[in-house]
Amino acid sequence: MSNGTRNRKLQVPPPPGHAQPWRPQARPSRRARKRRGTRLLSIALVAALALLFTWICVLIVSLPLLFASQDGGRVNVLLLGVDRRDGNDWAYRADTVMVASVDPGSGEAVLLSIPRDLQLAIPGHGEDRINTANVFGYVEGYPGGGPALVEATVESNFGFSIDGYLMADFGAFERLVDALGGIQIEVSETLHDTRYPDPRPGDPHAFKTVHFDPGLQTMDGQRALEYARSRMSTSDFDRARRQQEVLVAIRQKALRPGSLLRLPAMGFIVLDSLETNLSPREVLALGLLAVRLDPARLERVVLEPPLVYGYVRPDGAAVQLPNWELINPVIDEHMARP
Repeated sequence: MSNGTRNRKLQVPPPPGHAQPWRPQARPSRRARKRRGTRLLSIALVAALALLFTWICVLIVSLPLLFASQDGGRVNVLLLGVDRRDGNDWAYRADTVMVASVDPGSGEAVLLSIPRDLQLAIPGHGEDRINTANVFGYVEGYPGGGPALVEATVESNFGFSIDGYLMADFGAFERLVDALGGIQIEVSETLHDTRYPDPRPGDPHAFKTVHFDPGLQTMDGQRALEYARSRMSTSDFDRARRQQEVLVAIRQKALRPGSLLRLPAMGFIVLDSLETNLSPREVLALGLLAVRLDPARLERVVLEPPLVYGYVRPDGAAVQLPNWELINPVIDEHMARP
């Protein structure tokens, strides 16, 4: 067979309707294929980001509607912090008692700090410090445990509903701040505490000295916890204000674009070290409510003198008693009681 014959047999016939013979196109060069692949990758990435942005917008708008309080108004979440030193259970006195209240519609929010030594009527236990309710609830088998009894105490005394609780120990707090890469707080005045708790093997009641100078401070988890817990050189009321500052600083840092890659580590800490009666959907919705929060519309309220006043009980215990004539108008203003 001649070369001419062989070439005529290998020629591909033109497709129907084509005036000119169709020939296979030359294969693109490696560089051209690379440029084309890069363009396709860029288009896919932009499309993925656009889809992600769309879903985020949908979630921000819709999920808070899924997490509504029982009366359809504000969402009130109880925040508890405990010194769970052995890490085995949660039956400890609550070192921090706070209510975060958010209006999903307006973005208004309130942080209400309740003194841990405030003596209130605890359902089924008479009057005692509110921080003991967590212990009573666990030890005596109250339905829902200690946090549920703290919830019932807040509801029965202050007259507004609680939609759920989040309870963390100090170790989780430290890890959360460290996972964020630290937080920044403007320290308003010198803080010097020579009796900060520093338990160690063989000496569970040891102390150490912590010191903070005025000005903008960058704090890791340990320093942020020391700033939030220190009270011996100031008061429980000052400490409550600092705890609110720390929560606001955590929110601000978490919302920075650079913190996006840290979210998985933060999520693991929340799942591993947080006690809550909220569903995963509600926790996500609560986080999105925090995103939508308008910082300019955040109120910080601490129940402090003259709203409360000191009292020494017959058993020698120093407590705070509520001045309901002054507390009730504050609660009516900020918590929108039914």
